[in-house]
Amino acid sequence: MTAPLGPKIAPWPEDLLSAPFADGARPGLLDALEPLMSAPEPGRDVLVLLDGVGADLLAEHRALTPTLRRLEGETARVRTVAPSTTATAMVSLHTGLPPLQHGVLGYLTHDPEHGQPLNQLIGDPDVVPEQWMPEPGLGERTRRRAVQVAPGKHAGSHLSRVAYRGWEFLAHGRGDRVEAVRTALHRVGPDGLVHLHVDDVDHAGHRFGVDSDPWRTALAEVDSLLGTMLRRLPAGTRIHVTADHGMVDTSPELTVDLTEHPSLQRLAAVVAGEARALALTAVSGQGAAEELAHGLDELMGERALVLSRQQLLGSALLGPAGMAVPARVRDRIPDVLVLGRGCWTVDDFSRRPESARQMVGVHGSLTSAEAWVPLLRTQV
Repeated sequence: MTAPLGPKIAPWPEDLLSAPFADGARPGLLDALEPLMSAPEPGRDVLVLLDGVGADLLAEHRALTPTLRRLEGETARVRTVAPSTTATAMVSLHTGLPPLQHGVLGYLTHDPEHGQPLNQLIGDPDVVPEQWMPEPGLGERTRRRAVQVAPGKHAGSHLSRVAYRGWEFLAHGRGDRVEAVRTALHRVGPDGLVHLHVDDVDHAGHRFGVDSDPWRTALAEVDSLLGTMLRRLPAGTRIHVTADHGMVDTSPELTVDLTEHPSLQRLAAVVAGEARALALTAVSGQGAAEELAHGLDELMGERALVLSRQQLLGSALLGPAGMAVPARVRDRIPDVLVLGRGCWTVDDFSRRPESARQMVGVHGSLTSAEAWVPLLRTQV
């Protein structure tokens, strides 16, 4: 039998940041919203989530973002959670909890009850979101009136029912986001909170990559949107801007497809996560998980960091080392997690839609470009 990968990863790859909770650390994204809900100051607050706008990307494109550049002195860099992906980050933001506690462990998370990956954005008719993630969100723990401003399709979605419980909902169109925020501020009153999720940059990045004119145009337009908000929102409104993750560009030449490695593919019963943070549950059978971990470690080499389940739990990647894992989360934890290094990706594309293979911009791993996000606090 192949010996299991032990709990220590030595050396930790230099091109990857340390695990978010390593050595007692706590990723700053968890505390971006919490103080606005638990101990708010008198007055109105607006939290804007810039999907996909990592701190490194923002620093590299200052010329395109005059509004954010002007506010650099009020902007900090904070860590997001791992995997650095929207669903996991949004639930951590809205609960203040580490992924290992809330149980949303990636874009696709293993659903052990049904034996398949569950999409954490759209869910499944057989899965009740409130049962999938029963921990109370910040919106349920506050007396503050709060409104989620988002496209109409987000109303009642799986992610909204997981992350935004306790929030009211107000739909917006693509061209009236500032007016929708103004309406929401009027609705919540003089001491309310409004949340706006802006996903333009993320969509452009996935389709065209961050080194593309469409991505740069999207970033400039989002900066313009923020500038308009700062001019048009009521005086005294506090504005908070952050992001869920950053992004890197990949290519077919930097992609490993497990379909081309059937001896490893057959060992994976469930393929969850995403191409920068691939989460695999092994087939049943003694030694299968260890064989899968070792096989992937040998296949990927310096192209990825491969963690066994034991290493994953010991590394403080998903939560503080040694924390109690809720029973409902325990079987969602993958037997093997593969974190891409550089701009490498790995997936089993035979189990993915064609759109997954076509993505240029990707995220989920621990590179600086993916894991650092901005946190801006200012007032109009």
